[in-house]
Amino acid sequence: MKIALLVLLIALTVACDRSKIAPHISASLTMQRSTATDVVVKVRLKNTGSRATVPLEVEVTAGGLPVIHPVPFVLNHGETRDLQTEVMASSGARASLIVKEAERGRVVVKKTATVD
Repeated sequence: MKIALLVLLIALTVACDRSKIAPHISASLTMQRSTATDVVVKVRLKNTGSRATVPLEVEVTAGGLPVIHPVPFVLNHGETRDLQTEVMASSGARASLIVKEAERGRVVVKKTATVD
């Protein structure tokens, strides 16, 4: 009887593993021209979940080159993180944002933005 109860307890613990739940992230990617040749790329991430996220890996690319790539970080409940950079772009520019779980590589958010 004790063994059956122990096996049931272990099975319930494995089934309720919260690390399998994807983090709840609100993300925005904006591009705004600051001069005729420069564009400001801004990223805003907010944890909308009820607990801290797993470590998040953020990468923003513009023109095929990574322009924002900080070390993985954790967002606490309700925390907001703003990242920005300035890139050179004489005509239309396009940027893409990918937010992944750093440990598993699972994509959480994927967005693109353009500016003329």
